[in-house]
Amino acid sequence: MILSPLSRQQTALRICRPLIQTQCLYNPKTQRRRIHNVPLLVHGEAFKTDGVPGMLSSDAFDLAWHQYQGHLVDRLNRLTADTPLENTPTKDLVLAHARQPHAASLFNHASMAWANHQFFSTLSPNPPKMSAFLTSKISDSFSSPESLQNTFIATANAMFGPGFVWLVRHKYRNAYLMENELSILTTYLAGSPLPGAHYRRQEQDQNTMMAAGSFGSASLFPGKESKIAYGGADIDVLLGVNTWEHVWLMNYGVGGKKRFLEGWWNAIDWDVVESNWHDTSREKKTENRRSNPLGRLGDVGRRKQRPVDSVY
Repeated sequence: MILSPLSRQQTALRICRPLIQTQCLYNPKTQRRRIHNVPLLVHGEAFKTDGVPGMLSSDAFDLAWHQYQGHLVDRLNRLTADTPLENTPTKDLVLAHARQPHAASLFNHASMAWANHQFFSTLSPNPPKMSAFLTSKISDSFSSPESLQNTFIATANAMFGPGFVWLVRHKYRNAYLMENELSILTTYLAGSPLPGAHYRRQEQDQNTMMAAGSFGSASLFPGKESKIAYGGADIDVLLGVNTWEHVWLMNYGVGGKKRFLEGWWNAIDWDVVESNWHDTSREKKTENRRSNPLGRLGDVGRRKQRPVDSVY
């Protein structure tokens, strides 16, 4: 379990240097068959033309989204071609291979693709103000949105190495946390914040690690155990920022990570964050109904199968 508002989960992947002009990693003209695709962003066309205002130039956006995400899904297509996994959404690939050490490449590429999409899907060229509802929920855990902002940016800026920083909500009350309490969670490299992925052994920064632990031994027993690894946290992901160097070096240089993070905070679409809160609340209610035998019959057939891109 996570014992404080600041904890970490981590894993592995590398990236080429973005500081020089290089050939695009993704060329759709060369792809004859693409089961996994780069999903469309709500503000993708605006970002393509003008970049993310106050955060990324159009060239930096192209590298961090179109080129890099294209590279990831190209690798996923190669790894899953002509197998039962070729139609599987990235999130499901992450969860399915968290307990399989031999599937590191598939796990890493799927985890990075899912996380990078979460990051870009919460950005807007005209970000709305935080609602009274979300302000109240954040204040319950961090005293104020300003306190969350300062803690979030400081945590991300202090990360020694690439990864992601997430705002997560704890689903259930335990000895240390209240139900719906918010925490900041970091994942290094291609590490995943998804509870079902906590079985995988993930890299740790011992200087910043709080209480998340290492879940390598659990990955050796891929049976029908609980989806939550021993020491893991049952959480929902609301918001995340990508701290990989290729995202911000082009615009901000070696010492500009904090300025990038400050620009990111001002580009957050808080309506999407609040939507994530409500979406996960509905999923939790559905999960509770299904755990009740009297409620299972009424749930049959309610869940709709969504296309791969929409559950990226």
